[in-house]
Order: sequence, then structure tokens, then C-alpha cells
Amino acid sequence: MAIKKPNKIRIKATAGLKDLDSFYFNLEKFAKRNNFDMTHVKVKQRLQTPLFDGWYELTQIEDRKS
Repeated sequence: MAIKKPNKIRIKATAGLKDLDSFYFNLEKFAKRNNFDMTHVKVKQRLQTPLFDGWYELTQIEDRKS
């Protein structure tokens, strides 16, 4: 029997903090609509600039049948 791994989507985005917030909001809507769960979110400022890097990971929720 093969072991099934869930599908994952990983995204790295660079933008201003306001734009990353908007992107995250839309990414959450996508996740709910397509049966995904947000499993990793990290936002970090890029040195002393107004840019921020965001790392996001979505994992597909599977219905497990026993």
C-alpha cells in the first residue's frame, strides 16, 4: 500500500506590509474555497527597507476513510 502525501502549495511574496496583508486575506479565501489549510505563515522585514518577505504554505485537507 502506497503512502499518500497531501498536496502542498508554497509561495514566497515580496511587497509592502499593506499589500502583503491584502494578499494574505485573498490567500485565506482561496484556501477555504479549495479545501486547503494554512500550515505555515512567516513575514519578515527586509533589512532597513519598506519591503517585507512573506512565506506561505497551504496543505490540502484530505477526507480520511478508514
